[in-house]
Amino acid sequence: MKIKDILLSNKFINFRHSYGISSATFTGESFLILKLLGEDGTFGLSDSVTSIPFGYEDVGTMIYIIQNHLFPAILGIDSFDIEAIETKMEKATPGHPMAKAAINIALHDLNAKELGIPLYQLLGGKYRHAVPFAGGIGISETERMVKEAHDFVENGCKTLKMKIGVDPKSDLERVREIRKVIGDEINFRVDANQGCNLTEYLPIFRKMEKYNLESIEQPLPIWDLEGYQKLCWALDTPILIDEGIYTPHDLMTLIKFKAVDAVNIKILKTGLTGGKQIAAIAESAGLPCFVGSMFETGIGTAAGIHFALSTRNIAYDNECAFPLMLAEDIVEGDIYSETPKDYSWDLPKGVGLGIQLKSNVNLGLSSLKEQRGEK
Repeated sequence: MKIKDILLSNKFINFRHSYGISSATFTGESFLILKLLGEDGTFGLSDSVTSIPFGYEDVGTMIYIIQNHLFPAILGIDSFDIEAIETKMEKATPGHPMAKAAINIALHDLNAKELGIPLYQLLGGKYRHAVPFAGGIGISETERMVKEAHDFVENGCKTLKMKIGVDPKSDLERVREIRKVIGDEINFRVDANQGCNLTEYLPIFRKMEKYNLESIEQPLPIWDLEGYQKLCWALDTPILIDEGIYTPHDLMTLIKFKAVDAVNIKILKTGLTGGKQIAAIAESAGLPCFVGSMFETGIGTAAGIHFALSTRNIAYDNECAFPLMLAEDIVEGDIYSETPKDYSWDLPKGVGLGIQLKSNVNLGLSSLKEQRGEK
């Protein structure tokens, strides 16, 4: 199946309620929607999202890079030649991993559809039957955060992730109050999105450990390898890396520096091919993984679920559930917009990703081939 065209859209979607991290508070986000066409009209879907302020790429830069560099490099290539396509994209331009990941995910959806199989079968087959996921608590007023934690647990959630990184004393208080409300049996992790510094937070993290944290995610800036070394040595709680891992090379560097205990794989950063490579390296190094979220629509959520179903080294509950935060998803049937009772997604149905775009949503998809003056 030769690659014929790529259609792109930039769509802003509001959130149901605000969601705060250490560097910003979000009420909505811009999403990249990508449709990759094969020569017989079969298409693969993917999405991506503006990663600023905790990452480097936004939808505008991704559209520019795909339109002017990546699409010309892969036009006409067989969609099953994944390794060759990855190489051509890397030669076309260094960096821009999220733009490349969007193409990689769409290629896998296209190929699975061509074969008439669910995507997870193309990724190695079914390793598990369902994908449990965590509830996410953004930074806001302490009272609201404690209530959100209570409501998640009351509704059957078994794992919570709380954002931290604005104020050490407030973070410690919130960890204490939330652990008091949810009890000792709930898995509880925190995530700073690089918002902490070693001097202030190392003593705070030591105090947090009494509340039995599952992990501390990306507490320091990604460049502070020495700081991560010290945290991994000083704390019993696993130090989990997210923003610091886009490629297998990133993970290898962290392993060499003994600066990582666990890995958050976000396929909107890595693509499905890169995600599998990272999971294999992590497994070889004895590092557990989970599949994280970057504010995906139902497209990226479905891709993350297929990845988690087919990947052995997924040891923690995942975060493939962001459509629950969207005012409206773009996937037909809103299949990821309502919380399942057990906070776990079942095996997806259908071929490829198993989703379709809503027919009543105007995405304004624009053909790159037409922009090149080709029919």
